[in-house]
Amino acid sequence: MFQLLLHITVGVLFMLICSGCRSWHPQVHTEQPIFMRNVYWMHPKAKSVTIPFRLANNLMIIPVSINGSDSLRFIVDTGVKTPLITSLNVSDSLQFSNARKIKIRGLGAGDDLEALLSYGNVFAFTPQLSARNHDLLILLQDVFMLSKKLGMYVNGIIGYDFFKDFIVEIDYETRRLVLHRPQYYRKKLRGYSLPMEIVDGKPYVECYVKQCNGKRAKVRLLIDTGASSAVSLDVLSHPDIHYPTQYIEAYLGQGLSGDIHGKLGRIESLEIGKYVLKNVTASFPDSASLGMFAGSKQRNGQLGADVLKRFRVWMDYEGGRIYLKPNSFFKEPFHYNLSGMEVITPIPGLPLFTISEVSPHSPAAEAGLLPGDEILHINRRSAFSFRLTEIMALFQSKPGRKISISVRRGTQIITTQLVLRKPI
Repeated sequence: MFQLLLHITVGVLFMLICSGCRSWHPQVHTEQPIFMRNVYWMHPKAKSVTIPFRLANNLMIIPVSINGSDSLRFIVDTGVKTPLITSLNVSDSLQFSNARKIKIRGLGAGDDLEALLSYGNVFAFTPQLSARNHDLLILLQDVFMLSKKLGMYVNGIIGYDFFKDFIVEIDYETRRLVLHRPQYYRKKLRGYSLPMEIVDGKPYVECYVKQCNGKRAKVRLLIDTGASSAVSLDVLSHPDIHYPTQYIEAYLGQGLSGDIHGKLGRIESLEIGKYVLKNVTASFPDSASLGMFAGSKQRNGQLGADVLKRFRVWMDYEGGRIYLKPNSFFKEPFHYNLSGMEVITPIPGLPLFTISEVSPHSPAAEAGLLPGDEILHINRRSAFSFRLTEIMALFQSKPGRKISISVRRGTQIITTQLVLRKPI
């Protein structure tokens, strides 16, 4: 078994059981404010607002201020309805009101989690745009460990509640998220158009997958910018979805209710309207990890960011359409981790790396590496000179590549070599 490189399955991770940059603050203007349901525009004549984002492991991260706080970092996740705070730093100072304790659950083979549900919060995205009177979920335990896995501090996840009133444009090449007011922009929409259905705040699109047996199946997939992987498929949800003939048992990520395990393989092709992507990596979570979602008639899986990043995307929530235009990433091959281990940063922002997962029978396991090992050198280069994204890219580079690695295990210094292998 090999370790899949950080598939953070954030989208559709939960449902309710009970019913650094410089900080800035919203400015007050004397003009008559314009309300779009819960959204307050600071400049009434604005037709769109641009929010630059950072891209980490295919995930979009934007700055957000809550109730006048300093700038926080949130992952943009179209698979989530209510915004969720996953962790706060010691230095973060936030004020919440009208909060009550609830239980939430989601993907992963574990128990429900306790969280706080807070009402009436004010979110600010840029000096031009803020939103008020919004609900917010605050996890009381950092189950995702997003900061450690992405190598930077990340505070939460944000999605549908803030974007439903806009045409949302995602430009992965320029790393810009643009929120357009529909009445001014709808006639300017470009790209190939597909129907997009919104159910309980989550967007779905119909695609076709062709598996290794040559059979073509029509599937309904959640559009999920918060999943770093390409495609996830539930074999229990569709009679024509099957495990590939060649696969590896893999750790697929972390859900609200625990670890997500399953199989990792490839499908022959993914058809999204007129666009066809070949040899796509696909994960197949096991039924225990999917829990209540296993065999759901509502969806057959997820369409993740490793596919979406190959397009310039426009999502028209009100109009029920998604528009796609291929970009420079379109023809890139689909990669995955060939080492069989996952690396995290115990102190985000510092070049300190430890091994968190090692899959049995993988190159990392055969090299004698263990979870908890602190990485000191990679190819005789000090680990302090690496960024986490560089280590990820190295592990995805090419089969047959030899990587020398030194680790600290307790009081021992161990130097070994692993050979990247491509089993699928």
